[in-house]
Amino acid sequence: MSDQIEAAGALVTAGMAAHALDQPAPGHSQGGACANCGTMLTGPFCGQCGQRAHLHRSVGAVFHEFLHGITHFDGKAWTTLPMLVFRPGRLTRSYIEGQRARYIAPVPLFLLVVFLMFFVLSFASLPDDAVKVGGDAAPAERAAEARKALADIDAELAAARAAGNKPRIVELQAARTGMAALAKRAGDPDASASDVVSDIGRGIVQASQNGELTIIGGFPELNAKAKEALKNPSLVLYKLQTKAYKLSFLLVPLSLPWLWLAFFWRRGIGLYDHAIFALYSISFMSLLFITASLGLTAGISNSLFWLPVVLAPAVHMFVQLRGAYALGWFGATWRTLYLSIAAVITLGLYLLILVVLGVLD
Repeated sequence: MSDQIEAAGALVTAGMAAHALDQPAPGHSQGGACANCGTMLTGPFCGQCGQRAHLHRSVGAVFHEFLHGITHFDGKAWTTLPMLVFRPGRLTRSYIEGQRARYIAPVPLFLLVVFLMFFVLSFASLPDDAVKVGGDAAPAERAAEARKALADIDAELAAARAAGNKPRIVELQAARTGMAALAKRAGDPDASASDVVSDIGRGIVQASQNGELTIIGGFPELNAKAKEALKNPSLVLYKLQTKAYKLSFLLVPLSLPWLWLAFFWRRGIGLYDHAIFALYSISFMSLLFITASLGLTAGISNSLFWLPVVLAPAVHMFVQLRGAYALGWFGATWRTLYLSIAAVITLGLYLLILVVLGVLD
């Protein structure tokens, strides 16, 4: 519950920060002069610094600004979000070319959507009956298969130890921990994926403390730190969750080199263009992740829901590339394939950084 309260607090903070970034803060007038810079006012906004001329001093105004900052963005959300989903290329190109008054800027949108994603993830979960261990096989049959697989892994592990193959030993130790957890639940007809995941987690902690499992092979000091961290798995999970949204901004600089490589020979396209593209693209992918998380939590299995969710990343990237960079079908297609692979690599690097800083910190 405390994690959910903290996630809600982070969402509120993100909403207020995003609102502050997206427009000037409200001010008030004193004797016809701007309260911020002293310039004489000629309208509802200061012509010098852009601050509002009037401020409502009431408790109701505080709640209005709170709700307004999170949900309305001066009505820009109702223009920006449909464009982000259905016409991302035009949205990106329009913002780059200076048509910005009607849209939420990329950075505030990125902040709000990413924090909303982690807020939703704090409540999302996979239903216990979503995945059954072993499918439709009989419990006795599943148990026999799991015991045989565990015996095979033990035989391979003994051979690897005899040969002194350390990388293979590390790999097989991890596989044995997972298979042991699966074998434990194989005979239970009501066992679910969450049961197995919990058992694997406990097994990893126990095996690492007993010296039966090497967490990070080839690096004794890092392996020792990892074992120490796993003494308190709940703390590790909390640190990972905290680091995840704090370090989410790293996805942008990690994406820029890939975008630069896709366009470096074309004149008139700079890193600024790529940064705007990346911010809007990641914002959409975060919204899509929110949708998928809610779908899993609700137990939706209809292909009419999941097929668009699975295809959306590639289709959205293709449409955004065409509109943002004025590409033809061929140019947008090969860049979509290239950037899809690059996105997987980038996400892997991000997760690696997250684990190193979260677990080993």
